[in-house]
Amino acid sequence: MTTAETEASIYERFEATALPLHDSIYRANLRLTGDPVAAQDLTQETYLRAFRSFASFQAGTNCRAWMLQIAHNVFCRDYRGRRRITYRTANEDDVDVLAQFRADVLSPEEEALRQLDREALQRALAKLPEPYRVAVTLVELQGLSCEEAAAVMGTPKGTVLSRLYRARVRLRRLLLSEFGRARTLVRPSP
Repeated sequence: MTTAETEASIYERFEATALPLHDSIYRANLRLTGDPVAAQDLTQETYLRAFRSFASFQAGTNCRAWMLQIAHNVFCRDYRGRRRITYRTANEDDVDVLAQFRADVLSPEEEALRQLDREALQRALAKLPEPYRVAVTLVELQGLSCEEAAAVMGTPKGTVLSRLYRARVRLRRLLLSEFGRARTLVRPSP
């Protein structure tokens, strides 16, 4: 093969494998950065670095995990190091865990309660320390396995499991305290 053919085949493989993941990578970057413009920049830099090293990507492996690892590394080295970006929680689309259990038609009351639940979860996620929030984002919201999340974060699997456990304990405590306060404010009707 000539160099041009190799480059063309790499480009075709990249286009078929990595480009369809753009929205997922952008959403993960948006959760890390908290700023849509910074997330776009981070996504662009992620894709640039991924394209430059795509020849080393092994076909058949998890491209999304590979791309998220690149994004995480770029974020850690370039953005967080300069403290240019603030942290942000997951957006409404990503945190809508309750949507998995929706009936075909929700009553307005059910929809209002679910919106309150989503907002409470977003607030609780915002209060988590960054390592816990990253672990929850990768495993619970992005659907990576603990092994894949460990590779992305550059930590052992046990560290990811520990962070997930601690994050869940904190989330449970934060949500219980918030819902407990909300219940005391509602007076029973006569």
